[in-house]
Amino acid sequence: MIRMVSVSKEYPMGSEIYPILEDLTFHVPKGMLTAIIGPSGSGKTTLLNLIGGLDTPTHGQYFLNEQDVSHFSREQWAHERNRTIGFVFQSFQLITALSARDNVALPLVYRGIPPKVRRLQADDALEQVGLGHRRLHRPSQLSGGQQQRVAIARALIGDPALILADEPTGNLDQATGQEILELLQTLNRAGKTVVIVTHSAEVAQACRQIIQIQDGHVVTVAQEMERVR
Repeated sequence: MIRMVSVSKEYPMGSEIYPILEDLTFHVPKGMLTAIIGPSGSGKTTLLNLIGGLDTPTHGQYFLNEQDVSHFSREQWAHERNRTIGFVFQSFQLITALSARDNVALPLVYRGIPPKVRRLQADDALEQVGLGHRRLHRPSQLSGGQQQRVAIARALIGDPALILADEPTGNLDQATGQEILELLQTLNRAGKTVVIVTHSAEVAQACRQIIQIQDGHVVTVAQEMERVR
């Protein structure tokens, strides 16, 4: 589903060019549960932003569902994200004044979906993550784990094929983090491709593919059978 070929990302800093990612080549098959790991500053989040079209490569090619999206415009990426990609962030990024239902339904507002249909789809997504009974609660009335479940429900709205999660367990205690990991595994078993940026060895080992990044380079790409040898 995701294929990157000799991808690099550079940022100008004054008169200098600062490389963040250099010559990345790897493949994430459709339906895979993948962890991107590496030390802080290695380029993990930058890579996730490239995968999600929040940033674009400086060099190289990026294929999403066999389509070359390397030079998509902002408008093309906005359409592609609406159609294909759901995001989950470490900080939840929920709007405090809105209920869980309205937070989940928010992406549908920008798609012009009528209010009644938005509510029904949001309620269905909240049921999928076990929070249908909390749909009218605001973020301040929910635990951290429940807020992350709302964020995952929001990512599921519109039934995207690809879920991108940036440190989804990072702000949670171990037990709650395990619940979120199990939810992401369940979504993967249901057919979603899930890519998780993580510092957690436990989260990484639960994934079927691990991409290790160090100093902007892919060090290893290992899938489940290769890791048990």
